[in-house]
Amino acid sequence: MSSPSMPGSPGPSPQRGERRGREGSPRAGRITGLDLARFLALIGMMATHVWVTNADGSTPDLAAFLGGKAAALFAVLAGIGVVLTTRHQRERKAFGAAALNVFGRGLALIVIGMTLGLVPGPIAVILVYYGLVFWLLVPLLRLSNLSLLMVATAWAGLWPFLSMLLRAPLNVVSELGTPSWVDLAHPLELLRGLLVTGTYPVLTWVVYAIVGVVVGRMLLVARQRGSMLRLSFGLAGVGAILALVALGVSLLLAGPFGGLSSISASTGAGDRAADLFYSTAFGTTPTESSWFLASPAPHSGTTFDLAITAGTSLITIGLCLALCLHLSARMHRVLGPALGAGATPLTIYALHVIIAGSTYTALVSGGQLAEQPELFWLVSSAAIWLIHVAGALVIGAFFFWWQRRGPLEAGVTWTGQWFASLAATGRDTGGGA
Repeated sequence: MSSPSMPGSPGPSPQRGERRGREGSPRAGRITGLDLARFLALIGMMATHVWVTNADGSTPDLAAFLGGKAAALFAVLAGIGVVLTTRHQRERKAFGAAALNVFGRGLALIVIGMTLGLVPGPIAVILVYYGLVFWLLVPLLRLSNLSLLMVATAWAGLWPFLSMLLRAPLNVVSELGTPSWVDLAHPLELLRGLLVTGTYPVLTWVVYAIVGVVVGRMLLVARQRGSMLRLSFGLAGVGAILALVALGVSLLLAGPFGGLSSISASTGAGDRAADLFYSTAFGTTPTESSWFLASPAPHSGTTFDLAITAGTSLITIGLCLALCLHLSARMHRVLGPALGAGATPLTIYALHVIIAGSTYTALVSGGQLAEQPELFWLVSSAAIWLIHVAGALVIGAFFFWWQRRGPLEAGVTWTGQWFASLAATGRDTGGGA
């Protein structure tokens, strides 16, 4: 979750609908549609954290719909952010500095994520995984868009199969939720969890970031050419086709091609085979049957899950870009709190994790919920989700009108710039993407 622009850096001429300053004029270098998309991703992840179960034990429709999609949207936006935060270095052919910038930003996310991992609670904090995804992007920065799309497509098709082969002998489905400094006591298990068997396995999630890099480059070109609206609808259209085709093929494989029947026979699940196939996973698929690789289930990490959630991410980004291109100054001010929250997602996310984790620990781990079940709404409900959303909007309004980035966003940016400064610009050579 990286901020898309460096403070004080020159940028391309602002477009209509970009962030506006105190006098209502756009602030150069900011693509407001991305801030709106980040806000939607942020509150979507909040819903999957604090409105996961109703009091009667059922799953809310919103949580079921958003499962996997909000986090994937953040990952695609992270790839876009990598492009936007290194654009000046790439324009100067300073590829060494760009690589170090991305490395530094990833390192900052890892440090923040490992620290948040010490907060007790049920939330699987994604930041350490994101930081490692940034590191995996470093050797890919010079590839062309076509090469990146080929890598993403091939890896999305091949890696789920390789993951199953690697995990089958281990008898491991998911072994790492939120990594923390404590996990350094077992470095091999930590590394295996981060890369392969965790809730957000890096070797799976890098696909989203690669897609984001391509989209980010296209955004910069479209802004220069004045074709942002065309690109916006193009992204939404491609995303819709990708998601619908992936879902359709998955359903065909599960039904007419016998996937569910095979899973039922090989696992002995009987009528529960459909539940195993479609239920939200925890980063990976079961290994009892290769037919699980056809699952569209959120967080399963299958090719179909990746395609569906990448598609919904493109739809969201495209529609947000199109909407913000036509915002009047008045509507821009009305949306200011949401845009401000979207420009400060890391700080708000960290506060959300701390507050939700502390509440859960006090009520559940402390035993208070068992004595006062009427307090369940503080752990999981629409009301507590709306309270977290309201808090995000209040913080967003503050930073929107103050025209400053959040402290964690500033820290990540500073770390990236410090590492980039280590590169001798004169030694950066080579052709770019």
